Amino acid sequence: MKIIFLSILLLVALFSATSCKKKESPTKSTNSNSFTLKKDGVLYSPNYILVSQVDEDALSVETHIVNQYPWDNSYVIFIKRSISPGTYLGEDGESDYFSLIHNQDSTNMFGWETSSLTVLSNDTLTGVLHCTFEVLLYNDDCEGSCPQITDGEMTIHY
Repeated sequence: MKIIFLSILLLVALFSATSCKKKESPTKSTNSNSFTLKKDGVLYSPNYILVSQVDEDALSVETHIVNQYPWDNSYVIFIKRSISPGTYLGEDGESDYFSLIHNQDSTNMFGWETSSLTVLSNDTLTGVLHCTFEVLLYNDDCEGSCPQITDGEMTIHY
């Protein structure tokens, strides 16, 4: 059930982010953004990072590796634009501040079970957010052996 909801959420987010890009100011260059994490100890450092403003107080960060199908090994993070420095915890796939969706490939999509997000800085005047995060991924097929995201870090310009 969660995976169906997450699939719908991801599709809505991708379409709304695409439509927002056309209506609002252009997104920041991917060269000024950084994003890394380790999934089960394997480093992931995408060369495509797109930051979009989804609504008045929500940002979408979409990442993947160029020359791969965008649904393969990609991440979408939603984060509040007005989030203050501090540590935020999420349980059972719910948080008021942060959400992550991971597409391992076209058939394996993950939401998250638990998360920890530490906002190191968020300069709303210049539009620069820097944070670290850890996430236990989840889908209905991986119960008990779900992937773990560690050493997540991103700096985005919005």
